[in-house]
Amino acid sequence: TLEIVNMHVGVVDPRMSAEAISMCFLHCVLKGLHRSPKIITDRMLFSHPEVFTAADISCLVIPDGCVGLPTLAALEQGIAVIAVRENRNRMKNELNKLPFAPGKLFIVENYLEAVGIMTALKAGVTPSSVRRPLEETKVSQERIKLSSATPIEKV
Repeated sequence: TLEIVNMHVGVVDPRMSAEAISMCFLHCVLKGLHRSPKIITDRMLFSHPEVFTAADISCLVIPDGCVGLPTLAALEQGIAVIAVRENRNRMKNELNKLPFAPGKLFIVENYLEAVGIMTALKAGVTPSSVRRPLEETKVSQERIKLSSATPIEKV
């Protein structure tokens, strides 16, 4: 508002002076970007252990209904996406209509559930295997023929 623009803040701590003279807090943004990861285009550096790539990302946590470049990149690269319903926003996209591979989209109620899904994925546990009620187990009567070249261990 005009009132905030014309506000006289008086003497401020010198460490905060850049923020006091800027209405958009651009100094804070630039200071934060100074610490952000650098974009590397030299392919020779991609295999360096300190370089962070998409292969290092196991899942993406987003507000429910939010579709942006990170979500689309995760979809394309087979990265699991966890959508949190509790995080309300103005975007109203239906994530389940996107062509996610089975087991790559999880919609949860809150961040506590999101952490549970992340922990299960990290441990290699299929999240549906810990949900109740358990799905029916399908048993097949199919017989497998063994060739003479297949070794059989005796117990």
